Amino acid sequence: MAVYELRSMSAGEILDGALAIYRHQFWTFITIAVACEGVPTILNAYVQLGGGWITHPWLGLAGIMLAGFGSLLAAGAIVRAIAAAYLGEVLPAGDALRFALGKIWPLFVAGTAAYLLIVLGVLALVVPGVILACGYSVVAQVVVLEDLPGGTDALPRSWQLTKGYRWKALGLGVVVILIFFLPAMAAGFLVVLLPVGELMIDIVSQLLQMVLYPVFAAVFTLFYYDLRVRKEAFDVELLGQQLGLSETAG
Repeated sequence: MAVYELRSMSAGEILDGALAIYRHQFWTFITIAVACEGVPTILNAYVQLGGGWITHPWLGLAGIMLAGFGSLLAAGAIVRAIAAAYLGEVLPAGDALRFALGKIWPLFVAGTAAYLLIVLGVLALVVPGVILACGYSVVAQVVVLEDLPGGTDALPRSWQLTKGYRWKALGLGVVVILIFFLPAMAAGFLVVLLPVGELMIDIVSQLLQMVLYPVFAAVFTLFYYDLRVRKEAFDVELLGQQLGLSETAG
């Protein structure tokens, strides 16, 4: 498939397209990932090397908070960079980050609300949590690409878009989780096979996860476009109008 073509896609085409976009925009995505997750990753490594949470509880907490903020900012920036590519633009990482920073509050509100509901669903015998996670799988994309009154409005919008396609969301999520946690799985084998410290391998695993994080955002951005095309005849012109751009790609 063409990398930047708005059309309905199978799950396999979404995954292929996301990986192709990751390759095409590798340095943009890596710059975004490092800018958003570099500091918390370094903080976490320092805490682990320095004796753990018992020794550095406040630094550990700061690392978690910065990682949460960074993941929201990275998701918003990557979604915006991919949208620009569909419009025939090459958006610098700095511009994508500035755009995402302007959306950080609704991203935080929507992300926190979705997370709390999913956790409650998981506590209610797991299955409701999985259903909610699938239904809210494009919340970040809705926040970044649509003009809504408030952050929480992204939840019912994502729920409506994914209706009828939550099995597809689940399948994509399982594959992405396997990709994302592949470094951790590989680290477990290395601890057994190589005479390397477990702590050092864990740090390397976290760095690799940071590098792979953009794949997650890319997959569900393409899934969002797939849903819009299927349900609303979404096209490049509408995408340009959403982002307030007068010129769109042909």
